[in-house]
Amino acid sequence: MNNAPAIPFHAGPELSRAINRTDFFRLLKSAAQHYNFDNFALARISEASAPFGERDIVITNVAERRVGLFITTLKEALGTVRAKTAQFLATPVHGRSAQPEAYPSDLVFNEFLSGVFLFIPLFTPEGRRYCLVLSGERQEPDQSEIADMLLDAMRIFDKLYEEILTPEMSGRLTQRESEIVKWTSEGKTSAEIAIILGLSEHTVNSHITAAARKLDAVNRVHMVAIALRNGLVS
Repeated sequence: MNNAPAIPFHAGPELSRAINRTDFFRLLKSAAQHYNFDNFALARISEASAPFGERDIVITNVAERRVGLFITTLKEALGTVRAKTAQFLATPVHGRSAQPEAYPSDLVFNEFLSGVFLFIPLFTPEGRRYCLVLSGERQEPDQSEIADMLLDAMRIFDKLYEEILTPEMSGRLTQRESEIVKWTSEGKTSAEIAIILGLSEHTVNSHITAAARKLDAVNRVHMVAIALRNGLVS
């Protein structure tokens, strides 16, 4: 009888086979759950809005309408100094959140309240800065667990950088992104595009986010306008 522990999904062969955002969403979700965290967000470190803004997020399982609250609560958990200097951090930091002043408890339900936040700095070979943020209702991690999480995060990020981020920085839309931008220009919603192309709505939204980022667009309407102006869609 084999008593060896099962290899977590995010550390198994699925990592080497990952090629798109859906694959990496599953890997990051698995890693978060493996360490008893509920939420994750992979983001670019921002010099404009510490530690990052909503537009800097690459992949997350936090609902779009709750991302602002997630970032605000993260800042509360890290503390003012660490949040403002996040772009210079080289080692993981963590803290427990408190009720953000900007979101009074009598006005909005804060599902991140009293959760533990772990901020893991990540770096590309060229020195660009990213981070993986995990949050959830659990005990604050010890140094041994943080070391394991850092190693897992680095492995996933290195593969994601190779498969997703490097092509994105080229500024060229993939064939799938061009298709989705075209359907968006025709007034189709993400749900409708998902049905047309046989994809999940989450995958469609991921492609839209990637296309908007490549075109430096602030929203879908802006994305379509830039694509039409540049002749990327007809």
